[in-house]
Amino acid sequence: MQKEKSSEWPLIDAYGICRQTMLPVYRRPTFDSALITQLLFGECYQVLAVTPDQGWFRILHEDTGLGGWICAQTLKEIPASDYQNFLNTDFQIVTSPIAAIEYMGTNLYLLPGSRLHFSDLELFNWQDHIGFTGSVRSHAVRANRSQLLDIAIKYINAPYQAGGRSIFGLDEHQGFELMFAIAGYSLPAGKIPGRKIEAELALPGDLFIFKQLDSQRIKYALYLGAEEVLWMDNKIKVSDLSEWESFLRRSRDKQVEMETRSILN
Repeated sequence: MQKEKSSEWPLIDAYGICRQTMLPVYRRPTFDSALITQLLFGECYQVLAVTPDQGWFRILHEDTGLGGWICAQTLKEIPASDYQNFLNTDFQIVTSPIAAIEYMGTNLYLLPGSRLHFSDLELFNWQDHIGFTGSVRSHAVRANRSQLLDIAIKYINAPYQAGGRSIFGLDEHQGFELMFAIAGYSLPAGKIPGRKIEAELALPGDLFIFKQLDSQRIKYALYLGAEEVLWMDNKIKVSDLSEWESFLRRSRDKQVEMETRSILN
């Protein structure tokens, strides 16, 4: 029996899917709480608990390992079988800065990283049937280095926003994870991605990672080649590698580490 004073009631075998352009996920069940992350159209999640008034649901986005609270009006439940099917079969992932789909009789605008659960093996042209405009790629086919860079540069000038996952506001860590996810690579939150390599062996598409050990902060830079990197400095920007290194030297942390890691083989 549920405890009377509990702030949430646990749920079992409950799942949902994002059916709006962006779904904000909050740290606590209130709109003035901090933003943990944002889900994009077509991304699925587990529903773990509900507040006693059924106004908020606690969810987990399994792909990133991030979770928090969504309001009841944004919950779109799906059966467990659909959830497993959506996670374990191929889907189309939006790559264009803005795309549109006919949904519920109106046009819904989609952002990069949004998912359309159609496979390249469909027996019909799904784009004609659902009225889609924009560009997509098959998530099952991993992007090469050139394609990854094409995905990443679409985020140039995206401003910093804690928890943001869109061209209109981007969290530094979640932003780089999203770029690689669009390219078909999984970078779970909180884990250092790829394999460590020597800096002089870096190729376009590899990551430079700067760790500030005292403050537990991490800065990313995506190597573009020709001594240029893409990184976050209040917004996503491209600069010479020397400018990024100069920025890092201003760190107040006494203990720092630099790594170069390759996610693409």
